[in-house]
Amino acid sequence: MRENLLHRIKSFVINLPLLRWLRRGYPDEARFIAQVDTFKRVLAGYEFSGRCLDAGCGEGLYKRFLESFMEITDIVNLDINLCHIPREREKYPRLSFVRVSLTHLPFADNTFNCCLCSEVLEHIGEDTVAISELGRVINQGGLLLISVPLPFAPRIPGHIRRGFSFERLSALLTENGFVIRKHYYCFYIFMRVLINFWQWQFFVLGRSKRTYLPRFFILILGYLDRHLRIGKAWGLVILAQRCLFE
Repeated sequence: MRENLLHRIKSFVINLPLLRWLRRGYPDEARFIAQVDTFKRVLAGYEFSGRCLDAGCGEGLYKRFLESFMEITDIVNLDINLCHIPREREKYPRLSFVRVSLTHLPFADNTFNCCLCSEVLEHIGEDTVAISELGRVINQGGLLLISVPLPFAPRIPGHIRRGFSFERLSALLTENGFVIRKHYYCFYIFMRVLINFWQWQFFVLGRSKRTYLPRFFILILGYLDRHLRIGKAWGLVILAQRCLFE
């Protein structure tokens, strides 16, 4: 009884509005705020529907965004490490999960009607193989929404390459049966400040330390980046469509 009461008190205190803003924050929260509006802009006039692949889903940053498309029948979340997101199946019943590399997709040809691949290619050495696999499993007329950093993006640990130019990524997509429909840019000075400050923190405190950046600070930078768009963009978003006839 006492332990249950203490647990309730702890949960109440943690979820107080002020403390939710002061607790530790993470850059992906700002990334979502700054980038999702660009996703919506580039998809204007198009609609995700049918079977959807979230290729390189990470911890499920865009699951709510994909769930907002009512014409999507099911969403396959794919990543080498799925972390905690399989536990959210009850909350998001259209989700399923596959732990596999983007270069070896265990799906038949023409399986998906649409795909989101956000900030993934820069982590993959065999980027041409990954694009080829996406071209194989997306059906004719299917949509691919893909985002990558540009070559002058901040240096981020885990990135095999600094980024992709529009010309380079467009060529990769065209070579694998896609037509470029639209492209926009995202991430400006405030996201650059956040990424650089985030990495400086770990350089000073050590990577074994937890972050001390408060959530409100990270969210504010995300909203500033989304609305002010100051400086040179270092993120690229492309909407591509599989050719109807090859």
